[in-house]
Amino acid sequence: MKNKKLKFHLIVPALFLTYLFYACSTRPSYVLSESKMEKVLYDLYLADAEINSNYAIFSSDSARKQELLNSVLKKHKITEAVLDTSLAWYAGHLETYLKINDNLNKRFTKDAETLRKQEGIAQTNKSVNSEAWVLPVKKERFLLRASDLPSNVYTFKADTVVSWYGGSYELQFHILGVSTLLRPVVTLCVQCTDTAFVKRDTISRNGLFLTFVDINQGKQAKRLYGSIYFPQVNSATTIFFHDFTLTRLFRSQVVKELGK
Repeated sequence: MKNKKLKFHLIVPALFLTYLFYACSTRPSYVLSESKMEKVLYDLYLADAEINSNYAIFSSDSARKQELLNSVLKKHKITEAVLDTSLAWYAGHLETYLKINDNLNKRFTKDAETLRKQEGIAQTNKSVNSEAWVLPVKKERFLLRASDLPSNVYTFKADTVVSWYGGSYELQFHILGVSTLLRPVVTLCVQCTDTAFVKRDTISRNGLFLTFVDINQGKQAKRLYGSIYFPQVNSATTIFFHDFTLTRLFRSQVVKELGK
């Protein structure tokens, strides 16, 4: 059985959320309870892992993605509107959301341990395998406020030596705090000896963000770094990131995922 690393991803439709830090902390009746929300998010994470495992299929078939989301909604007997509303409420109540996320992390950690035992593989979640190498970064979960953003920019880099030839470098994280007025611009850069490969994306929704830079087989990566630029920062700006990771995907995995 092929070992597959569990990824904690959240797939949600496009949401334009405003943080509600000063709102009443009592959960409205139309918002999913903590236990219900945890169960729904668990299945959404699994659905997103399925999408990433079959990238070549899902990337060109939005209807298939929607069918997968609908299957989760049907299982839990909720509508997409209820899910969106609940996500918006929990986005404004980070303490409760973090509690749910911690429970999910424990659950997935237990699942991963069970898989490793079943497959007889003695390795940690972030060990090297034949397909990917997760690169350490300074912080995997953090809050950003206006005071943390000199010149409206947050910078990041891989906290390890990079020296591979070819392959693809992936950045992924979950974000809360995006709104119609606050759409961050992400820049990911792989610096090689004589050139640099750069990818820029604008984040227009809360939830999972994922991007990658593919470099030529003959080029050797030297540095992996990037930035997140926030165009309109003010004293009330608060952005939450979790599961912030940089990953080196080996050529065999990139070819498999893109169907080349």
